[in-house]
Amino acid sequence: MTLRILNDWADNRTVDLGTLRIKVQRSENLPTLPEVVTKVLKLVENPDANLRELERAVESDSALTAKILKVANSPFYGGASVATASRAISVIGMSGMRTLVVSLSYRQMIGGGATTGAFDKLEYWKHSLATATAAKILAKMRIPAKAEEVYVAGMMHDVGMIVLDSFMPMQFDQVIMRARDNGVPLHVAEQEEWEWDHSTVGGILAERWGISKMVRHAIEYHHCPEDDGDYYDTTVLVSAADVLAHQAGMTNNQPGLEAEMPPAIASHLALPDDQYAAIRDVIVQEVSRAQMLFAID
Repeated sequence: MTLRILNDWADNRTVDLGTLRIKVQRSENLPTLPEVVTKVLKLVENPDANLRELERAVESDSALTAKILKVANSPFYGGASVATASRAISVIGMSGMRTLVVSLSYRQMIGGGATTGAFDKLEYWKHSLATATAAKILAKMRIPAKAEEVYVAGMMHDVGMIVLDSFMPMQFDQVIMRARDNGVPLHVAEQEEWEWDHSTVGGILAERWGISKMVRHAIEYHHCPEDDGDYYDTTVLVSAADVLAHQAGMTNNQPGLEAEMPPAIASHLALPDDQYAAIRDVIVQEVSRAQMLFAID
């Protein structure tokens, strides 16, 4: 696949991606958002949707249903005896189902070993979950009605890395190593090498998936929320969550990188240091709990 085809993903949107050359035989090789996730996202966002519709969507994926039942029966939800998808939805709630389905399906979507030698998909998933957790906490403080959608944005904020790992592994591997050697964030090394970064590619992929503009903007602008004139209030939460995830040790293949909260974001949030510390503690607990619950190692 060449630069021409990549631009086609964006429906003729003009994106200067420098020297990118993605070589695959068919566009079907692009990462695919599982159909059940698409259905659940649309149902939860539809005020006229009902529990039965959500139940049918979840039951269309038997493996996902089994994992959801496992979660619904866990001590986190009181250890209730849950045997059906409908009961699980009642226990977890419709908004909670959105975050759970996205978390489980996203993990499945990125499953398997990385193509590059430097990109660890488990570390990537842990960072994605950590960012989603922090984003949801921050959203509950600032925009409670958007908390679940902001969680989804946090989970998917670095999805562009999956594209790079799939379609240009050697170049991506080299940039990861350069970022580590120079002690700079990965997106900075990408900009230096290609004049674009994974957030640009992630935004294009999110547009192809047809997910909400709010989530798409958070993916595309999480490294520069000040440039997001339409959804700044939510994008800035994902940007802050990304930093907190790094500070909590979920560094997404960038060990040793010192992450600092940008002054403009810190000023916007206006939170005391002890609240940041508390969020970092929750991040560590949630990622550890998820690994045990889903038997991920």
